Amino acid sequence: MKRKFGLSLYISACVLAATFSTVSAEVLQPLLETSSPCTDIRPDAVFKIHSIGNLSSAVMNLGFWGDPWENIASMEWPAGSGSNYLWCGDAWTSCFGNITPDDSTDKWVSCSEYNDWELQPSEGYPMEYLFPGPLAPEQTQYGVDDWDTEKNDNPYGLEIWVENYTWDTPGYDSFMATEMIFMHHSNQGNPGTQLDAFVASIKGDCDVASADPTYCYLDDHVFYDGHAIWCNDPDATFEYVFDGLTNASTQDYYTYQQNPDNPLPSGDPDNIWYYYNYVGTDGIPDNDVDQNGVSDHFTILAKIVGSDTLYRQDPESGVILFSEGMPYWHYSHTVSDTTYLVVPRNLSYMWDSDSPGSVEDDSGEPLLSPPCNGFIGWRLLDFWIVKADKSIERPIDVNGYPIPISHTYWNWEDIPGSDTEKYNYIWGHNPDANGQYSGPTYMLDWVGNPNAPETIVPQNPGPFPFVYDSPLALCYPAFEYKFLISFGPVELDDGDSLHVVGGWVIGRGLDGLRMNADLLLDAYYRETIWGEGLGIETGNHIVSTSITVFPNPFREQSSVEYTLQAPCHVNLSIYDISGRLIEDVIDSELQAGSHSCTIGRNHIPGGVYFLRFQAGNEVETGRFVVLK
Repeated sequence: MKRKFGLSLYISACVLAATFSTVSAEVLQPLLETSSPCTDIRPDAVFKIHSIGNLSSAVMNLGFWGDPWENIASMEWPAGSGSNYLWCGDAWTSCFGNITPDDSTDKWVSCSEYNDWELQPSEGYPMEYLFPGPLAPEQTQYGVDDWDTEKNDNPYGLEIWVENYTWDTPGYDSFMATEMIFMHHSNQGNPGTQLDAFVASIKGDCDVASADPTYCYLDDHVFYDGHAIWCNDPDATFEYVFDGLTNASTQDYYTYQQNPDNPLPSGDPDNIWYYYNYVGTDGIPDNDVDQNGVSDHFTILAKIVGSDTLYRQDPESGVILFSEGMPYWHYSHTVSDTTYLVVPRNLSYMWDSDSPGSVEDDSGEPLLSPPCNGFIGWRLLDFWIVKADKSIERPIDVNGYPIPISHTYWNWEDIPGSDTEKYNYIWGHNPDANGQYSGPTYMLDWVGNPNAPETIVPQNPGPFPFVYDSPLALCYPAFEYKFLISFGPVELDDGDSLHVVGGWVIGRGLDGLRMNADLLLDAYYRETIWGEGLGIETGNHIVSTSITVFPNPFREQSSVEYTLQAPCHVNLSIYDISGRLIEDVIDSELQAGSHSCTIGRNHIPGGVYFLRFQAGNEVETGRFVVLK
């Protein structure tokens, strides 16, 4: 079973091994089984408060986070400071087709939004506050749906189960992790009709921050971590080319520096680092401030120098990140004699910028107590589909790793109102006054309906195609912005569910936000904290196996070791990244006990490969890298 422990103890281990997922098709279950509930008796809409960590916030069972009425904590950070970073965070969804009760084909949305709550508490699933919870010391959970016709004119049969988790352990106390399950009940929309081009989104209406007494919502900026100008393919280096044939590496829109008018010395931790939009160049590529050859938009999981694997350490908490697990789908990027294991950060975020009404640069409000030097964002960690027959599908991704379909932003003068406008914003189809789009979409090899309308494909889509990911790129001033990060598109038949895992995170300055966002990812892959990283429950195994690959990555050869608790037939196969069978390493009956075999370069060129290990009816898959 997936182990569920509250985070009470940090354990580090410096062992390099391939991370494997154990999946038995007979025992996969959605996290929530439901029939279509009736709408006769709905629970009351209520707030619950998360308050044990350094991040304190209300959640409400209308599909949103924070308190727009400003009475209780709303992403208050540091906890107890009285400074809140969120006005309201909302769950949005969209789909396309003849999927509503009136059977007309159109663009549709079901959203949670201030004073327009199309999502209502589901009968049978009231708000629950668990202390401790099964996955975290502090946990809230609830269900909402879109078929209350008094609130929603065009329901399409969507139910969402939401779980939020917070911890008080140093290093893991500045984020709120969230798991959401978007389930389709077609009899509450157009019976028997699937949800086409379904996309789920999180909107962040962040006012950074309420400690600022002078219009805190009018001097914000928004950005996105995950757009890249290079490729992690070990066989190639990718230079992102903007529409217009301009190389991204030549651009210096985002100067990375401290507030020049900050009265604090440069070494003071409260004198934080920002992306600015000053004219001229600082001589440092904005995408690689530390000049290690890796884009700053990416999480470095570990680096390999020779035979040594080096993990990162959080300087404040002492946590060694990813030493006990990392995403199964990650990339290798080699710079000189160092190989970096990385993933895109998938993080939309906002910060307090320079108020247009101030003479000096007051970014971060350094003279206030507390200052407004926190950055707030939402990070996507993983998403997948559980079909009605319990099979699993992986939706849109890049080389196996899930990324958002779009990162979109707008200001309060361009708020979308109609279903069509909201649908377009979710898909990144919201052009500004200059006709530029904030979120071009990546549309290669996606699991969804190809008839989704008006798909944007940039001239040079690349692997991470967010070009206009910030108002700074278009020379727009600080103002009142919102961000929307979206996941999909997918098809949902009746009984299918889309699982999304991510979370809200805050940190001091851009460096602090990035570190805490990486600790959120670390928590997801650390079994003693949150889970095994897939978010899928599995049952007890008839044949218990344990398998590791060491070293990984390797240049010449590596050892595969595994343990069988009972005799069975074993098949160990190697596949390339396109799914083509390369070699059957083992295909025979084996006795119980410990076993090992060697895999090597032989005729396998450098690149990314997958192992499929089957013992009896049990299958494990893993990933290894052969270095050049």
